[in-house]
Amino acid sequence: MAQAGSIALAGRTPEPASGRLAQAGTVALLAGVGLLILPPLLYLASSAVQAGTLGALSIGSLAGLALTTLALAGLATVWAMALALPLAWLVVRTDMPFRNACRWLAVIPLAIPSYIGAMAYITFLGPVGSVNTWLSSLTGSHQQWLNIYGFWGGVFVLGLFTYPYIFLLVSAALEATNPSVEETARSLGESPLGVLRRVTLPMLRPSILAGGLLAFLYALSDFGSLSLLRVQVFTTAIYHQLNTRFDQAAAAMLSFVLVLITLAVLLSQRALMSRRSYVTITGTARVARPLPLGRWRWPAAALAGGILSLSVFIPVGVLLAQTGSLEQFTDVLREQWAFIRNSLALAGAAATLAMIIGFLIAFSAKRAKGPVGAAISGTIQIGYAIPGTVLGLSLILLYNTYLPWLYGTVGTLVLAYLIRFLTQSVQGIDAALAGINPHLEEAARSLAASPATVLRRILAPLVRPTLFAVWTLVFISAMKELDATLLLRPAGFDTLPVRVYIHTVEAEYAKAGALALLLIAFTALPWLVVTRLRGKKLV
Repeated sequence: MAQAGSIALAGRTPEPASGRLAQAGTVALLAGVGLLILPPLLYLASSAVQAGTLGALSIGSLAGLALTTLALAGLATVWAMALALPLAWLVVRTDMPFRNACRWLAVIPLAIPSYIGAMAYITFLGPVGSVNTWLSSLTGSHQQWLNIYGFWGGVFVLGLFTYPYIFLLVSAALEATNPSVEETARSLGESPLGVLRRVTLPMLRPSILAGGLLAFLYALSDFGSLSLLRVQVFTTAIYHQLNTRFDQAAAAMLSFVLVLITLAVLLSQRALMSRRSYVTITGTARVARPLPLGRWRWPAAALAGGILSLSVFIPVGVLLAQTGSLEQFTDVLREQWAFIRNSLALAGAAATLAMIIGFLIAFSAKRAKGPVGAAISGTIQIGYAIPGTVLGLSLILLYNTYLPWLYGTVGTLVLAYLIRFLTQSVQGIDAALAGINPHLEEAARSLAASPATVLRRILAPLVRPTLFAVWTLVFISAMKELDATLLLRPAGFDTLPVRVYIHTVEAEYAKAGALALLLIAFTALPWLVVTRLRGKKLV
């Protein structure tokens, strides 16, 4: 027995010190991610369930807010699908004229924040907007013909600037779908409309649901556009309770209910997707032949042009008209340069930290398979699902109580951006690491390379294009962020989105238009660079 025990002990390979160090680093990283994301939410929950936190609110007002918020998000998602699905099908599967240009332009609304779109349409369709003024002069009647304010204006604007989420996923799925399935259906006598309804749409259902979820969550958490359009939903009510009534308890209750609704939506989508199988057997890489539209080619192009006009040309044209001359634009640029510098510095710092931390997290999650890796990924995704107003209030409640030296500083804004956008970095880098042959890492470790050396000298150079891409995506998201910034910014530290919002509220449309064009440029140009890199298969 002793001999057997000694043999067993001798057969054990002691774990290298570098392996134990890597495990300790993974656990420490998980703890750091948890401490970054979970405490604000936990403190928000504890604040919401305290006795008497309803304040001036009632169960009826909560139910009314929930109904309005869900109805608006649902209808905006339906409107976004109505725009995205025909446009994706036309540019991918047909011989519509200018389809490549339309495909490029269709993603531009992602670079136009919804509050800037709302501002443009207030100028265009508001009570004293361009269209009402023109109709009044044309008819001689000074009545209000159109009014963008209110519930339906919110649905209209949010659908216009969230449809690219659905368009991108559906167009990619259409390219990846085996065309022989649809061709077989047509050969059996099915009409083009029948093929679309009975074959194509069922195969696209996962992409439609995924894109619809992104659009729905965006509409659920939006504050800026709905505030400008005077729609009373959870996010605007939270801001009102916090900044007008100064009732943190009521704001915490509203925020907690909104978080519960968001989590319920995410769980419902996961349950819906798990009940069905959406696998198609491809076995071919053949690209589908463009469907000839015949005499419908130009009506299809007109439909695509109408969608792009509503979401790109009209908003940008209105902003250009608002700004006026180049001299006025340069005057605004000179006057507001400090705020532009704030935005660039803040977004750059958040993007750099997100890229570095995301790389470490993705590498650690890859090594820590099982529950630890799943815990890291799940914790980060919780942060991404938190609406900006809810996150801002959570950090106010937590840091004002326990970390007053951090509250009201630029550091709080950087932390908020990391919580919201770190998942973009992690998911992008994780996908890039998954495409690297594991034998490279194994060969380096067999030559006694430490995990840090493998990370620095092998993996980092291989994922360098992806690192640039995720830096750009986080930079774009941070440049556009308004909701959390409005609540958390230090006194006197405004950013481009905040100044656009303030000038719009104060009806200073020329200044708002100039800054909005500048913000679109700062977000659209990096997005176009990433799009070109993806087109060349570099990221």
